[in-house]
Amino acid sequence: MSKLDNILIYQWHAWNGFLISHLTADYCRMEANYDDDISDIERHLTPNIRAVLLQVNLSNSAGFPARRPQLIQALKERNLLVLNTEVDDISKSTLHQLLEKAALPSAKATENGPEDQLLFIKTNLNWGGGAEQRLPDELRGILPVQQSALLKSWDSYYTIKRRDIRPELWSDPGIVIENYIANAENSFYRVYGFGDAIVIVKAHSDALIKKISGHPDDKNLLFSKRQLAEQKTGLAAGLQQTIQTFITHYPLAYFCLDIVHDTKNYFIIDLNLTPYAGANRQTDEAVNFLCLGAHGYIKRKLQEKSTLA
Repeated sequence: MSKLDNILIYQWHAWNGFLISHLTADYCRMEANYDDDISDIERHLTPNIRAVLLQVNLSNSAGFPARRPQLIQALKERNLLVLNTEVDDISKSTLHQLLEKAALPSAKATENGPEDQLLFIKTNLNWGGGAEQRLPDELRGILPVQQSALLKSWDSYYTIKRRDIRPELWSDPGIVIENYIANAENSFYRVYGFGDAIVIVKAHSDALIKKISGHPDDKNLLFSKRQLAEQKTGLAAGLQQTIQTFITHYPLAYFCLDIVHDTKNYFIIDLNLTPYAGANRQTDEAVNFLCLGAHGYIKRKLQEKSTLA
């Protein structure tokens, strides 16, 4: 399938190398600015556009652009679908709360526990707060940014035994401490969702921070959301339930989840609304499947709106 050309990608630092650039036509994007209102977007709303996908690469995008709620409402009044308005904070502490609300376990650690248990020290901001560091100085005092002075980048994450954790780490709002989850085959799962399509990558990595790196044992599994709901996947029961429960509670149109496991229990450790792809752009089969899922989703949602009108 050719790239999607009916979705406008409203993006801030989320195009080159990002998965969405492999799924949608290059001319169907605009660079977002903090002061944008509907007049700035209207010239990009060509007759082919049926939906707008918000792609603001910040852990908390609720305040970007400044008039975000008004912009969303104005787009809806033009009979456009506005995708990914349900969640605007993907920081790890908020993810823990989202999981709790959905009755799903999180990897969040507590101060009390076995002293020799291995814990994982991370920044609360996604990707070590790298996106927030790109904000111009005038916006850093406006937008909610909790950058830790003790941990400044994603490649500074580390594991440590509970007994060796300094007290200031527990009290630093810019840091989260999680249980370190591992398994003998060093496997983890990445879940991409776009519309009605779900691509699950069973990936492998010996690194501390799990990233897809083209391991020969990696494989893609392609499912529709209906197949997941009807449990027609052949997935491990715990993995199936974790994914299905999350997407039921948070029906995002476009997202990525990272899931780690110990072979019995599955934990969502990352939610990303602007997933990066880089050189690992996924297979043509996966890309086409995601495009078809988005196309079907937009068509169905517009038909539903037309019926209700």
